[in-house]
Amino acid sequence: MSNKILIVDDEKNIRLTLKKCLEDQQYEISIATNGEEGISKIKSEKFDLVMLDIKMPGLNGMQVLKEIRDKGINVNVIMMTAYGTIEKAVEAMKLGAIDFISKPFTPEEVRVIVKEVLERQEIRVEEIESKDKITYKDALQYGKKCLQDRKYSDAEEYLKKAIGLNVDAPEPHNLLGILLEYKNNIQSALNHYRVALSLDAAYKPAQHNLDRATEYMYTRKGIDFGDDNDDV
Repeated sequence: MSNKILIVDDEKNIRLTLKKCLEDQQYEISIATNGEEGISKIKSEKFDLVMLDIKMPGLNGMQVLKEIRDKGINVNVIMMTAYGTIEKAVEAMKLGAIDFISKPFTPEEVRVIVKEVLERQEIRVEEIESKDKITYKDALQYGKKCLQDRKYSDAEEYLKKAIGLNVDAPEPHNLLGILLEYKNNIQSALNHYRVALSLDAAYKPAQHNLDRATEYMYTRKGIDFGDDNDDV
């Protein structure tokens, strides 16, 4: 049976583009043109994944996410933004949203992130730990799954394992920085952002987070999770 995906976006062109590229992959697609319609469909139907635009008239994406979580609906969510960053990202992480895609995006970027999120949901820690050798991707994806499930201690453990398995990768450092900000451990968060940049000076999510977090008036507003492109 194919996975069922709901696209919630007020822009017609975005809805049509997403619908076409995902139907080509044999997913079953439903559409909502605003937040209110999205909530109604999520409450009445079972979806494997929701692609949710952040900036919409009426109920915005963060409000939709909060309402469905308040109702106990733990569907996978990919947040879509035209700005490359997301305001109140610590709140989004607390609500189990760690996957973001920036507009404009290519069909291939959409296919990759959707496939990854759906596959991640099937990960079980027993399967990972039973392997003769845990890979960087195993550790990173399970760490993200723990973030999504709001199991923050497990998330920290597996993100650290990912770092040990690929010492050159900036992404787990950036995610650990965000997690540490959520725990109000600001200095350690800054250290991880700096390490990410020392590994890849062009890694924009970490640079954005470092710039924001070191401002005179510290704020979590605008935390950048980065694009969801994983090394194998």
